[in-house]
Amino acid sequence: MLDKRFISGVVAVGLVIALAPAEAPAQDAGAPCDAFEIEYALSANLTLRDTPMGEGNGTYTIGPGRVVLRFENRGGAPGGAVQMLAYTMREYFVINSKTLFWTTSVTTDTRTAVTPNTCAVTAEGQLANRTLSWRTPVRGYHTDGTLTCTGSLCGKFGAPPPGQSELHIPPNPVLFGPFELSADAKTFTMIPTQVAKTDMPKQTSFLGLAGREVRRTCVPLPVCKASN
Repeated sequence: MLDKRFISGVVAVGLVIALAPAEAPAQDAGAPCDAFEIEYALSANLTLRDTPMGEGNGTYTIGPGRVVLRFENRGGAPGGAVQMLAYTMREYFVINSKTLFWTTSVTTDTRTAVTPNTCAVTAEGQLANRTLSWRTPVRGYHTDGTLTCTGSLCGKFGAPPPGQSELHIPPNPVLFGPFELSADAKTFTMIPTQVAKTDMPKQTSFLGLAGREVRRTCVPLPVCKASN
């Protein structure tokens, strides 16, 4: 049975956030505070389904990652309209499979990122009652890196070819699940959400996230109209 881990980006509910949230830095008196720009460190799980012979199905720990969100200032707290400004995730894991006739190992080493529009925004949503619901997909969600396959299954049934091969999942719009925030918006979780379906490697990928605040800054709301 494969020790599991194929690729792409995805995670599960109940991720544990290991470190306490960082304190927000003090702002200068009179500093513009139309919005809060908050950077979160991410931990994640990737759940794989539909893998060759089901041998890679399972949930795998990936990361670290990061996301930057800009919230409106609603009475001195994050709220209202929200914009995602950046997102990255490292995916590294090894699947080892040993069955009666097959012995195979697959190592995934990839990075997922997004492509902001001309206003430096990659997704937009709304925060209400601690739930951040995304009204637009994450723009330009793409994965690049390598797969290394050794053993009997390589090149068969949708498994990667023998040796090291490049993996490139081109930019696609991906609609994230809701972010469930803590009362102070210092932490959040996202239940597993489908982010990719590929033929090589053959699999469907679901991403679950947990975030903890590492930086919070007061900023003015930008004046920008996206051209794309």
